[in-house]
Amino acid sequence: MAAGHVMIALGFQGNLYVALLLVGVCFGSQWSLMPTITSEIFGVKHMGTIYNTIAVANPLGSYILSVRVIGYIYDREESLEVGSSSCNGAHCFRLSFFILAAVSFAGALVALAFMIKTRAQYARIIRRKMLA
Repeated sequence: MAAGHVMIALGFQGNLYVALLLVGVCFGSQWSLMPTITSEIFGVKHMGTIYNTIAVANPLGSYILSVRVIGYIYDREESLEVGSSSCNGAHCFRLSFFILAAVSFAGALVALAFMIKTRAQYARIIRRKMLA
């Protein structure tokens, strides 16, 4: 997802379609994998409560990033435009997409660290299932 945000931020001709495809696939994968990962990590006893608690992170993060951070950056870029009440062009959102890329990359690093931490545990579970 971070690569897609960087591609959008660079603003090259034709990048938008490839970047949106990449971001869309990543976003869709997140929503389709989240119930499986949640049930695997926490079990199914309280799956609904835990899943919905985790799912709240998406709209909360969207609000914070889109309304607060990106809105502020756009207003700042708009104030730099001379003689215009709006900002036009890729430069208006460049910093915003780099911030989104950084947040996505940080999330990927957290997921990687979590995978490394739980790798041995999953290996034991798989071995136990194979031997049973």
